[in-house]
Parts: sequence; structure tokens; C-alpha cells
Amino acid sequence: MSDNEENISNSEEPKSSSFSPPAWSFILLAVLAFVAMRYFDAFGGGFSNNVFAKNIDRDPLIIGMSEEQQIRARGKRVYNSTCVACHQSHGRGQAGQFPPLAGSDWVNGVGPNRMIRIVLHGLQGTIKVNDVEFNGQMAALGAQLSDQQVADVLSFVRTEWGNAGSFVSAAEVATIRGEGDRGPYTPDDLLKNFPDAD
Repeated sequence: MSDNEENISNSEEPKSSSFSPPAWSFILLAVLAFVAMRYFDAFGGGFSNNVFAKNIDRDPLIIGMSEEQQIRARGKRVYNSTCVACHQSHGRGQAGQFPPLAGSDWVNGVGPNRMIRIVLHGLQGTIKVNDVEFNGQMAALGAQLSDQQVADVLSFVRTEWGNAGSFVSAAEVATIRGEGDRGPYTPDDLLKNFPDAD
């Protein structure tokens, strides 16, 4: 037997590697998969078309609601971001500072045209609400709210807290906006020049 053959026969047979990854890596992978699934479930939109950019203004939470419920839900969102600081979540305002919207004779008027004008163009001076005087100023919101947002928030206000007003349409808001910017109204101007009727 040659030295070469002897060296080959004395060398160990090659063995296949039998590396097993540690158990913690499987646990970590499972936890990451679980977290990813939970995130997708919470923020994936449920395969709804409303998650696409063309529907970005639609709120997936209001899908399945009636049209009136959708209007009120959108209106409540505008109210909470724009009006709640002064008029409060309960709609009763702040005594001596901001008038109530809940049960207000201005809100529950025959038609919404005065309320639309107030939201669009603002209000200043002494206003009597339910026989209580308030002297302050409401900023014009017409530049920051669309016709639909004004209609939605007024529809919410006119039907919330026991109020019995009608819903407001974006077309009604657009008509009044089309009259031009009148600057802040005074309560006397509104009462004298704009009878509260549809």
C-alpha cells in the first residue's frame, strides 16, 4: 500500500453538517409574524377600496352607516376639531363666554341660513341666546371649511343634544357662500336682514 493510499484510508470520512438554528430564532420569527398580522389587520383597511388615494377623504369607520349617520359622523369630526374648544363636547358652551348650541333658539330656528352665515363669515357683538346675553366674537370658518364640512357640522349641531333642526346640504352652503364675504355679522344684522326660513 502506498503512502498516498494509506493517508486516504486513515482520513475520516466526510460528514454532512447538521447545524440546527437555536429555538429562540423560531420564537422571534413567530412573534414578528404575529405583530405584522395585527398591524395589517388594524391598518390595512380590510381590503377596502377606500384605502386608495382617490378615496382618502372617506372614513372606513362610517362604511355601512346610513347616509344620515355618515353626515352626523363627519359633522361630529369637524365639530370636535373646530368648535369643541368654545362650545364644549356637551354643546352647552361656557357660561358668560360662549353661547350654548344645545337647545339654542338660534340653532333650532326654522331654517339654517343664519347659522350658515355665522359659520362662514363669523359673528361679533352681543347675541341673546335663550334670553341670556353673550358678548364675544366667533371667527369666520369659511376659508378653512368646505361647503360639505360646513353642511356636515351644522347638520350634526342641529340634530345633536336634543336639537330638532333639519339637516343642511352643501348646496345651501354654496348658495350663501356665493353671495360673497360679508365680514363678521352682528346678531342685529342677521335678525333684520335674513329671516330664518328655508
